[in-house]
Amino acid sequence: MSAWLVGSWLALALASLLGFRNPGSLLYGLALGVAGALSMVRGGLAWGYGGQASGFFHLLLGLLTLALALYVPAYLAHHPRAARAYALLVPLFIGVLAGVMVVPPGLPFLFLWEGMALLGYLLIGLEGPQAEAGARAFFLASRLGSAGLYLAFLGQVTLPRDWLWAGILLGFGVKAALFPFHPWLTVAHPVALSPVSALLSSAMTKLGLYGLYQAQLWFGPPPAWAAWTLVVLGLLGGVYALVRGLGEEDLKGALAYSSVENLGLMQATLGAYFLTQAPLFLYAFFLHQLSHALFKGLLFLAAGALPERRLSRLGGLWRLDPGLGALVLLGMAVGAGLPPGPLFLAEWSAYRGFLQAPGFLPLAVGVLALVGGLALYFYVRLFGLAFLGLARAQTAVHLDGGMRRGLGLLAVALLLLGLFPGFVLRPLGATFYPNGALGLALLALAYPLYRWLKARPHRDYGTWDCGHAPLEPRMQPNGLGFAAPALYLFPFVRLRVGERPALEEPLIEAYQGIGGGYARLARALQSLQSGSIHLYLLLQLLALVAVLGVVLR
Repeated sequence: MSAWLVGSWLALALASLLGFRNPGSLLYGLALGVAGALSMVRGGLAWGYGGQASGFFHLLLGLLTLALALYVPAYLAHHPRAARAYALLVPLFIGVLAGVMVVPPGLPFLFLWEGMALLGYLLIGLEGPQAEAGARAFFLASRLGSAGLYLAFLGQVTLPRDWLWAGILLGFGVKAALFPFHPWLTVAHPVALSPVSALLSSAMTKLGLYGLYQAQLWFGPPPAWAAWTLVVLGLLGGVYALVRGLGEEDLKGALAYSSVENLGLMQATLGAYFLTQAPLFLYAFFLHQLSHALFKGLLFLAAGALPERRLSRLGGLWRLDPGLGALVLLGMAVGAGLPPGPLFLAEWSAYRGFLQAPGFLPLAVGVLALVGGLALYFYVRLFGLAFLGLARAQTAVHLDGGMRRGLGLLAVALLLLGLFPGFVLRPLGATFYPNGALGLALLALAYPLYRWLKARPHRDYGTWDCGHAPLEPRMQPNGLGFAAPALYLFPFVRLRVGERPALEEPLIEAYQGIGGGYARLARALQSLQSGSIHLYLLLQLLALVAVLGVVLR
């Protein structure tokens, strides 16, 4: 095992002890930073020189850990409730995420996978009664995914390949929010603390993608039906999540739906790679993962600076904190797929791959175009309602120096990834434009252009207010009203208009019906607990007869 990785684990263990003693201490952040730096070194070496997928994920996790090392101590100072427990568990959670990527497939992998599920459940549930539903959804989804992994790993020798890949798609697909198994993510992420949401969305879900990618090496090439399942469900999930997210009032809830959309596109490109072995899909798969980890980590951590997350209560945050607004604008511009961001390059590779693919795969280009248009609409809504216009409530931004530096680190990483993506994907043989020389030229021209625009004369005009003076915050569109024109186009969500407009989602209602049916069955079976001894003996006799019938058949 790599000495860099062992050193990272030791630093994480030290961070847990220091964090439990004093969550806001400088030593706690320093230990986390050392762990992140060592993970980045280990990942860079393993990925750059060996092309190991585990190295790529350690590089991704190391970047996030470095940002959290700057962000978490200052953030917990504003959230004293259970701060010591969070400071203890976050490094342990990061350590388990790192361990999952290096253990061999089998029982060690399953052991760490269950540890990751347990720690994630605790981190979500620490928020108290308001997080109970999210923690329970995460736990139940983890149980469902684990059932698929146990089927695949324990039946590797005896089961047919189709059964193995059914377990793989269930086990890793649930963790990667494969449609329609994604609702746990949109319930769990919004109720967790922002650093936990960033880890769940940017790192933990990537382990589902890691497992799907590595499964071809562990279990052999997937059957065609499994690859097509990833393509079709991934594209459907991308459209569904964006449409549903357009009606989401909670800022972190909307970001969670965006994660489902991005994960769906990554699953679609991986499935297309399984079908064609075209390197363009592999470029899109890996670049999209790193881009999503950075910009979604940036946005979730930025949301942690806002005590108010309801979009219809926000507004005017740009004037309150232009620095935070600029960081969020960068993250949302990347998330919308605008050039020259790294996500634009990943999606461009996916476009080229689908256009060159045989059979029905080129039809996916139309779905990608729809997702791109919806993503732009989605992020215009989020940024416009939260940061532009007039303030609807007195909202104070809690963004200390450490928190701001953590966001800045992720922003710089995004800019570098957009300008020099070839450095990250060089082990795959990928070449991207712009190259390093053009990147340096763009950076050199940016500041003079900014100074020239600032020096030009300009005049300020009042906002056109339809004859009303002055313009009032209540005249601005609310979160659901802004998205209504798009929501009416899609029949799988129903907009209920009234004094309190709301969005009804048939998929969530279906899951609630399944849960209600299970609860009724459990209550019916519960009566067996208090039955008579005669009933117990009868059940044992019937079970014995059934077993003998199977054995002697």
